[in-house]
Amino acid sequence: LPYKYHCVRVQQLQRQLVEVHSERSSKNKSMSRKGNQASITHTWEATKADANWSSINEDEEGNLIATAAQGQSLADQIRQRRKRLTQLDHAQSSKRILRDMIRYLYLVLDLSEAMYEKDAGLGLGPNKTRLDVMLQLASDFAIEYYDQNPLSHLGIVICKKGEAEVLSLLTGSKRSTLTALGALKEGVQSGLISSVSGKDAGEFSLQNGIEVAGRSLGHMPKHGSREVLVMVGALSTCDPGDVLVDSLPRLLGASIRVSCLAMCAEMHICRKISENTGGIMGVAMDGRHLKDLLMNFIAPPPALKNDARDEGMNACEFVAMGFPTRMELDLPVLIHTVSSTGSGSVTKDNKLFFGRTFFVCPRCKAKSSELPCDCAVCGLKLVLAPHLARSFHHLFPVPPFNEVPEDFNVEKTQDVNNLKLPPVASSCYSFDPPAKLAFKKDSLTKEVEIDSSLVFSSKDCDRVCFGCLKVIGVRKIVERKKHKGSVKQIDEGEPESLRFECPDCSNIFCSDCDEFLHATLHNCPGCLCK
Repeated sequence: LPYKYHCVRVQQLQRQLVEVHSERSSKNKSMSRKGNQASITHTWEATKADANWSSINEDEEGNLIATAAQGQSLADQIRQRRKRLTQLDHAQSSKRILRDMIRYLYLVLDLSEAMYEKDAGLGLGPNKTRLDVMLQLASDFAIEYYDQNPLSHLGIVICKKGEAEVLSLLTGSKRSTLTALGALKEGVQSGLISSVSGKDAGEFSLQNGIEVAGRSLGHMPKHGSREVLVMVGALSTCDPGDVLVDSLPRLLGASIRVSCLAMCAEMHICRKISENTGGIMGVAMDGRHLKDLLMNFIAPPPALKNDARDEGMNACEFVAMGFPTRMELDLPVLIHTVSSTGSGSVTKDNKLFFGRTFFVCPRCKAKSSELPCDCAVCGLKLVLAPHLARSFHHLFPVPPFNEVPEDFNVEKTQDVNNLKLPPVASSCYSFDPPAKLAFKKDSLTKEVEIDSSLVFSSKDCDRVCFGCLKVIGVRKIVERKKHKGSVKQIDEGEPESLRFECPDCSNIFCSDCDEFLHATLHNCPGCLCK
């Protein structure tokens, strides 16, 4: 009996020790979790290293597709992007802002060793470096810049090995700027600029890049804005002096605005010089955000308040412009090419060649090859009426559209203007919507009938986009079987289609048309029909 009692007692003590050990371990784990949560100060610190692969799936063909980030639906991502663009872009707001229609902008590109590192988070693939992403975005930026600012000039400065040099001088010719960027891409890929690994690319120099661009901008006319946009991917700068002491007073004296766009982390000196000169400092979170930040600089920024030309009173300067005549001849004649410097004086860059199509200056009758440009003989700025129209649309931007809830119906009122359109074939505007569509209102399912008739305004049918006639604001109806029968419900798996209403004409547009009207067309078709 004593032996058996001893064995039973030992087993009881072992069980108690196991329970005490498990309680202590659970307490330690909970304390460690609380300590880790207390030490976490950023969202990315709580994310696992392999968490990015959880948002990647395959489609039916086996291609990799990314699902909604952090559980966000496509509609939430569109709302977030529209909110961010409204906050960043001055043209999205309905305020009237004084802007400079003629701009002189230098794009400073970082070609240091840090730009040759691969960065999959920028959106072009895991094998693409930051330099590849920057050069691709620079080409897209140049195309959009000349398209929406035809009277402006653009130049490029590259920084490497602690030095800066001009790749392309300020010019109004899109062809010359894109040619320079294309040559830079070929030099980077072939290893002429530096080795493929970028070990001999050296450090980035912010002061040298700003000084080189500022010396060229100091000779530009005062009626235009002088800007410098720096795209940097390095985390340090190697400068010969103090930027805030040596370079900043000269920038303020010449009314040069400096803006910085960081592809990695933010440098304090970049933010400091951007804030003091009236520029913008942006840090990219991903590839889409980087493109949004860069394209935000396409619209002209508000004019500087401390500009020397505005001292005392608001002065208005008149710029002489000429509207040339386009002519074609059977025999070739000598034609002036567009100067790569963008100046109107006769320089070594103004060459002559034979051609049959040209534009005649109304003042000196000189022949130019393309527009807009400065006359190579008299220096008169030669433009066309569409160039002025594209430059002035920034002064009268399309107001931001308001999001319309799914359960909201536009009131069908009689059109005051009594718009009458000529008869058009319905096949041009017809569509084939699903047979059963509905939307939710007060937890009830409301069915909607949409036919293939013509839609002259959103008052005829507010469930169809006024621009592209796409069915929006409704979802498919699914019949679900229950014990007593079938019940019609909305397919919750179908993504939500957003609707936006113009505050002036009250027409409804989809998200694609909303982005197209504000970013490309700069006009509302519903307002133009009034």
